[in-house]
Amino acid sequence: MSTFIPDYRLSRRALLKAGAGIGGAALAGALPMAFAQTAGSQSGPRVAALGWACAQTVLALGVMPLVVPEIERYGRLVIEPAVPSSVQEIGLRSEPNLELLQSLAPDIVIIDPSITAAMPRLKLIAPVEVFTIFKPGGHPLETARRSTMKLAQRLGVQAACEAYLARFDVAMTGYREQLRGRGGKPLYLVSEIARNRALVFGPNSLYQEVLSQFGLQNAWTGQSGPWGHTSVGLEVLAAVPDARLVLLSSRVADIEALLKASPVLRTLPFLRSGRLTVLGNQFFYGGVPAVERFARLLAERLPQENNEQG
Repeated sequence: MSTFIPDYRLSRRALLKAGAGIGGAALAGALPMAFAQTAGSQSGPRVAALGWACAQTVLALGVMPLVVPEIERYGRLVIEPAVPSSVQEIGLRSEPNLELLQSLAPDIVIIDPSITAAMPRLKLIAPVEVFTIFKPGGHPLETARRSTMKLAQRLGVQAACEAYLARFDVAMTGYREQLRGRGGKPLYLVSEIARNRALVFGPNSLYQEVLSQFGLQNAWTGQSGPWGHTSVGLEVLAAVPDARLVLLSSRVADIEALLKASPVLRTLPFLRSGRLTVLGNQFFYGGVPAVERFARLLAERLPQENNEQG
C-alpha cells in the first residue's frame, strides 16, 4: 500500500497496525476476568455516582450504582469497567438531574471535585462523598488508591477493595515484566493533536507513576497543569528526536488527516520513522481502573526495540 504522505514511511497500514485493531471489539471489550466487576447487590447502600472517576471505581469494587452521568460517552471514552444496562442515566456530569436523583432516594451521593459547588443542594438529598484523585503536590495514583480505600470503607466493601487492589498490584507486576527491555526510547504521551498543537502528559500526570514503575522515560519533562497535561506546539516535540509517540486516542482517521494537512507534523522525527503506538481512548482523569487499562494496553502494544523503525 502506498504511503499517504510522499517521502515519509508512516503509511495508513502502519497507522492502523499501531492501534492493533483500534476502534473494534478488542479495544471496547470488558476488563480481563480478574478485573471484571461483580453484579453488585442492592442489599448494601444505594449509591449515586455523579462523576466518571467515582463511577468506574464503584463498579470496579463490585457495587452497582443507581445512576451514572453521560453513559454513552462513558462507554466511548472511559470504556472500563462497563456500565451495566440496569444503571440509569443521570444527565450531564456538570448538570445532574436533581429531580431524578431525589426520586431514587440514594443513601449516598459520590461526586468528583468538579461539581463541589453543587454540594449544598446534593446534601439535601443524601450524604455526599467527594472522590479525589488530583491534589496539589500529590501523586495521582497514590491519591487514587487512598480515595478508593476510603470510599470502600464508606460503602462497607473493604474486603472487596483489598482483593481488588491486590489483583491490581499483581497485574502491574505482570505488565512490568512484559515491558522489560522496552525502555530504550523516551515516550511522548499525547491524547490530542489539533492543527499545530498537542496535549502532552508530564511528570505530575496519572501515567507518570506507571512509566516510573515500568522503567520507561517520559520524553516531556516540562511544566504541566494541575491535571498532569499541557498544550504545546508540535515543533516542541522535535526536541527529543529519538522519542516514540504514544497516542491516547482512538481517532486514527483524524491523525491521518492531520498528517496530510500539517507540514509541522510531517517533520517530526518519530512520525517520519514510524515510531507511533496507538493505545486508544484513555480516561486520564480516572482512578485505579484507568491506570490498569493504560498499563495493560501499553504492555500489549509497545513494540520491542529490535522491531522498531528508525
